Amino acid sequence: MKFEDVPVSDAEGWALAHSVSTSSRRLAKGTVLNKSHIEELAATGVAVIHGFRLEEDDIDEDEAALRAANHLAGSGLRTGKPTRGRCNLYAEVDGLVLASDGVDAFNAVDEALTVATLGNLAHVRAGQLVATIKVIPYALNAGRLQAALVSPKAISLAPFRSFTASFIVSGIELSAKTRELTEHRIEMVGGRITDYAQCPHTICAVTEALETLKASENDLILMLGVSAISDRRDVLPAALVAAGGEVTQLGMPVDPGNLLMLGKLGGKTVLGLPGCARSPALNGLDWVLERYAANLPLTAAHIRAMGNGGLLKETSLRPEPRAPRRETGLNVQALILAAGKSSRAGDHNKLLRTLNGKTVVAGTVATASRATDLRALVITGHESENVEKALSGYSCEVLWNEDYANGMGSSLSRGIQSLSDDADFALICLGDMPFVREETITSLMQTSKKISEARIFIPTFNGKRGHRCFGTKACLAS
Repeated sequence: MKFEDVPVSDAEGWALAHSVSTSSRRLAKGTVLNKSHIEELAATGVAVIHGFRLEEDDIDEDEAALRAANHLAGSGLRTGKPTRGRCNLYAEVDGLVLASDGVDAFNAVDEALTVATLGNLAHVRAGQLVATIKVIPYALNAGRLQAALVSPKAISLAPFRSFTASFIVSGIELSAKTRELTEHRIEMVGGRITDYAQCPHTICAVTEALETLKASENDLILMLGVSAISDRRDVLPAALVAAGGEVTQLGMPVDPGNLLMLGKLGGKTVLGLPGCARSPALNGLDWVLERYAANLPLTAAHIRAMGNGGLLKETSLRPEPRAPRRETGLNVQALILAAGKSSRAGDHNKLLRTLNGKTVVAGTVATASRATDLRALVITGHESENVEKALSGYSCEVLWNEDYANGMGSSLSRGIQSLSDDADFALICLGDMPFVREETITSLMQTSKKISEARIFIPTFNGKRGHRCFGTKACLAS
């Protein structure tokens, strides 16, 4: 492929490597220039274009991407329509992605060819994007493409099979929440719980329940006891052995999910559920159920190999593993930035506009003051006298930032340096956000007490970060 600067007068038949604006429109990259285009570019004063032109042995980027995608795609995947040198692979059914070492082998052939996939064993739904193949240049030499197509198929899908399960609960009353959650987990991988058994939490009672299920047509037996399984001699594993089964693996290197049991009983798979099975958060049980449903090998070796990546995302409802909670109270001081010029709001300073009977900045200060312990610290700059007047009667300290014109960073620095000696945490707020709720601030404060080693907390909603920040004074100062 030729790729070079071409005088517009000689550019007929060349394709634009980059889009170009004329006096009347924008010519998109990839446009093959004709006489009309040449005249239009010349009239605009464009003298040279960055262009490319395919040679005899070149394959167009879309065709090259399509061939590569068809080569890489294994069972359970469909190939999308190529466009701009990109071709996607989609899941045809629900299942687990199987991305082999062939992905790395393909990417190592030539920098002009790339494939990016979801992680190996990723749980996908039918229609979900699994991989994308991208040809970097606008065309690819046929020989270079052929060199990449000798590798084996590198990406496929292990589909979830339908199965049925029994659920034994010992020593406790199965709550509606746990029942619904477990049924949902099983349904997400193509299964269905068809019967439940309740019994005392004793070896004899659980053994009897297991023996009853030996003749069941169900493929999977789930077991949940009054307490987590802590030893092979505990009630649930001991009952499984007494019923004629075996414990394949007790424990797994996944947190949450450490206390899971894997076993066998008359050709059926038996799972002793960890305590985190009562939580909707991702845990080791989900990984085991996915492998089982996808009909992939599930042995002690496979469980023990889950440690790499097995530290799963923590929730704000439980502390990080073995980390201490903050036992003492925390003094929190709100630091409210109110120094900006409010230039986007027109002639009137938006901080001083009235909303629900009070100014915007006063509403922000009032909410922050109710939620925190120490007097709020407000940093002013533009129209400082008017902002301070608007805060008359509110419990806050007002400081003027003489360098406010240099941006928010200067106000933040001024405020952090002026925090009270009693402040453990600072709540960073913008003065024009009166609709942030007191409950949001309280939630940040409660989270900080549960997770002791983190020093900055940021509110999120549906994975999107909010605008208030909560952090230790020492961390913010550094």
